[in-house]
Amino acid sequence: MAPERFELTVPEENHLDRADIFLVNALETGLSRSYVQKLIKGGYVLVNGAGLKANHKVKTGDSLTVVIPEPAVLDIAPENIPLDIVYQDDSLAVIDKPAGMVVHPSPGNWEHTMVNALLYHLSGLSSIGGTARPGIVHRLDKDTAGLMVVAKNDAAHQALAAAFAAREIDKRYAAVVVGKPKTAHELIDAPIGRHPVYRHKMTIREDGKEAVTELFCTKIWHADQGVFSLYDVRLHTGRTHQIRVHLSSRGLPIVGDPIYSKKWDRYRVPFLLLASVFLEFTHPAKGERMSYRIDPPAHMTDFLKKLDKNT
Repeated sequence: MAPERFELTVPEENHLDRADIFLVNALETGLSRSYVQKLIKGGYVLVNGAGLKANHKVKTGDSLTVVIPEPAVLDIAPENIPLDIVYQDDSLAVIDKPAGMVVHPSPGNWEHTMVNALLYHLSGLSSIGGTARPGIVHRLDKDTAGLMVVAKNDAAHQALAAAFAAREIDKRYAAVVVGKPKTAHELIDAPIGRHPVYRHKMTIREDGKEAVTELFCTKIWHADQGVFSLYDVRLHTGRTHQIRVHLSSRGLPIVGDPIYSKKWDRYRVPFLLLASVFLEFTHPAKGERMSYRIDPPAHMTDFLKKLDKNT
């Protein structure tokens, strides 16, 4: 596997951020801060063509180049990492992924992923995704918690992948945002593509891929910390950062989102307040409709309890 290279431009909202902190949040590949610091120390990170220190403060418009070297040995090993298996049979497993866990190995993050845990806890996984992504039919961002379905054989993988492509899988999320909407229900149909300048971001653009998100506002708080809303979100498509982009386009960024919220760190939450809480699909072998619902993770419910207390 060849080294991976990233080119990033610093947005205005990240002006004077420490370089290592900016890179951890902007890359979203599961890189730890200590690993990013090693990359900087090793000369794998340049700012405007020159070397830098980890505590270097980036400025708006700075160009950062990051090269993540290939591992000396690529060995995706089983790891005894706690994993919440909601359901499993011979064809598939439904997992409640914790926030902060990367789904599959990638450059700079070959260990401690959900795949490493799956290899330890499950007896078999599909091979269609390749060596680094066994069983992985779809994914969640590192800091997004919640339900995922994993394929345990290739036939199940193909059937589930086809169902995702045909939009036959019902996926719903809980999200806590800053602000309140103009209407309790909205269907956003706005294509999403890579940002033309800030390449670590996605944005609404005419030449992007179709993206449809349905939003149901279920509660609003006028709390001491500000105004917040709780959303029940239904995805009709599955684009990268889709919920985060569509909500922020309405001036309703998700609490704790380091990419699409300018003041994301003021609320002191460990992860962004977004979770996959409902998943429904047709079982690839049995033909039965399967549905699963979970409560939002503790870091979300703790925040909501504080809002209830301070309203």
